[in-house]
Amino acid sequence: MPSSQISLDRAYLTAIWLETLFYGINLLLFFSYLFIVRYKRRISLSKIIIGVAVMMFLFSTVHVSLGFYRLIEGFIVLKDPIVFFSDVSIPANVAKVTIHTVNSILGDSIMVWRCYNVWGQSWLPSILPILLIIASAVCGFGQAVIFAEARTTHSAFGSNLERWNGSLFSLSLATNVVVTSLIASRIWWVSRQNSSLHDSSFKYRRVLLLVIESGAIYSSALVIEITLYFLNNNAFYIIYDPIAQLTAIVPTMIIVMTSLDLTSAALDSEEQRTTRHRTIESRPHFAAAGRGTDTFSSIMSSFPDSEDRVREQATDIYLGSNQKESAKVVI
Repeated sequence: MPSSQISLDRAYLTAIWLETLFYGINLLLFFSYLFIVRYKRRISLSKIIIGVAVMMFLFSTVHVSLGFYRLIEGFIVLKDPIVFFSDVSIPANVAKVTIHTVNSILGDSIMVWRCYNVWGQSWLPSILPILLIIASAVCGFGQAVIFAEARTTHSAFGSNLERWNGSLFSLSLATNVVVTSLIASRIWWVSRQNSSLHDSSFKYRRVLLLVIESGAIYSSALVIEITLYFLNNNAFYIIYDPIAQLTAIVPTMIIVMTSLDLTSAALDSEEQRTTRHRTIESRPHFAAAGRGTDTFSSIMSSFPDSEDRVREQATDIYLGSNQKESAKVVI
C-alpha cells in the first residue's frame, strides 16, 4: 500500500462519522419538511412526491444504522476491522449497497421531476435522464448481486467488481450532470429573458437557488467519488457512505423549496414585482388644482397598475363629469 493511501479501517471510521453528520442534516430537513407539508406549504404536491420523500428518509435511516452495525462488528466484536470491511459479500454490506442504489434511483427521479416542471411540464428534455436512471438501476442491482456472490473478493476495487461499480458511478454521474445542466440552463435562460429587471440584491439568492435547485452539490460529490474509485484510493469510502445521505438531502431540499414556492421562477416573479414597484415610486406625481383632484391623486398612487379606464371612472367620481376636461393628472 502506498504511504499516501489511507488505511481501510480509518477510511471506514471517517466515512461513518461523516455519514452520521449528514444524517443529522437529513433528519432536521425531513422533519422540517413534514412541518411544512402540514402547516406552511404554499402549493400542493402529489402524494407520490411526499411518499418518495418519506421512503428516502427511511432508507437513509436504515443505511446509517447498518453502517453503525458494521462499525461495531469490525472494531468491537471481531476486533479485526480491515479483514471485516474487506469482505464485500457480508449481508449487511450487500444490504447497504442495495439501499444506496434504491435511494439513488429515487433521488434521481426527483431531479427528473424537477426538470420536467422547470421545462414547462414537457417530457422531451427528460427522456435521456430517464433512460440513464433505468441503466443505473440495472447496474446497481447487478452490483448488489455480484457483491453477494463475491465471497473470495476482499476489495471493492477487485477486477470483477470494477466493471459494475465503474458503470454505476459513471451512469449516476452522467444522469446528474445531464439533469443539472438541463435545470440550470433553463433557469439561466428564463432569468436572462428578464435581465432588464434584475436587481443586484437578488443576485446571491439566485445563485444559491440555482446551486440547490439544480442539484449541483450532489453532482460535485459524485465527481469526487468516481475519481477516488478509479484511483483505487480507500478515501473513496469517505465519500461513498455520506453520499447515501446526500441522495436524500438534495431531493428533499428541492421538494421543500417547491412546497414553499421558493424556486427560481418564484424569485424572478418577486424581483419583477419589486423592480416594477420601485420604478413606479420613482415617477413624479403632479396634483391638479382643487381638493378633489388631490384626493384622486392620492387614491391612484395607491393603485399604480390601474388601467386608463379605472382612472377615467375615478375622475368622474371625484371631479364630476363637467370638470373632467379641466383636470390634468399625471401618474
